[in-house]
Amino acid sequence: MTKFHIGDVVTRRSYGGDILFKVVNIKTNFNGSESYVLRGLSYRIEADSQADDLVKQDARTAYTRAINELDRVKKSIDCSVPVFKTFLSRIKHKPGRILHIDSAEDFMNECLDFYKKSKINCYGKWVSENRQPSVVKQYLKSYRPDILVLTGHDGLKKGASNFQSLDSYANSAYFIEAVRIARSYESDPDKLCIFAGACQSYFEAIMQAGANFASSPRRILINALDPAIVAQKVSVTDSSVILSPNSVIELTITGSAGIGGKDTRGQMR
Repeated sequence: MTKFHIGDVVTRRSYGGDILFKVVNIKTNFNGSESYVLRGLSYRIEADSQADDLVKQDARTAYTRAINELDRVKKSIDCSVPVFKTFLSRIKHKPGRILHIDSAEDFMNECLDFYKKSKINCYGKWVSENRQPSVVKQYLKSYRPDILVLTGHDGLKKGASNFQSLDSYANSAYFIEAVRIARSYESDPDKLCIFAGACQSYFEAIMQAGANFASSPRRILINALDPAIVAQKVSVTDSSVILSPNSVIELTITGSAGIGGKDTRGQMR
């Protein structure tokens, strides 16, 4: 049987090789066999798999494909900031500040590049999902953002059937707790817009914890840039405007099956 190593790029036979993954951890099972923790190269999905379901891919070809997929997404999105009529207006109106906390450094950098093209003041922090609850309050105090993004990777555990159980999800519990702490710090959703979640995340519980937007209502995969698309739209919308969820979600790659939310005030002031 083929043995895999951390850093290998693989696909899964049982899913027709539809998604490229990187091996990020190896677990030893009670019977001595190994299972592999996988994270998507283009999607924010985390999954476990046995060796016999994995097919190793050429890393260079795989990363080129993933980069091209993200580039196509970025080119399809309007990054423009609304144009104001007078010079004085342009000085007065500034997009909302974004704090983006992400467990995936490569995805985070892609999102930061996207924000910067929109001339948004943004801060990125590379933090694993399980540490996000312990650092979020500190970062909110330090950076005082208008918009907070809490993301990384997530997924329904193999064989999970109860979508209302936290035990069914890889990392949703951490997103929920981080949102709860952030909303405790700033209770007004008009002053701090929160996006949280990743692929297949426990949408209802994240929203109940206090998020403005979250993934994933239908427990589907979301694109690596979907959190940034939501944050960018809120950032460059004037604070006099209340955005409907659909007006934001229709801009994302995965749409309403992957992203949900509630009426949210723009953060350009």
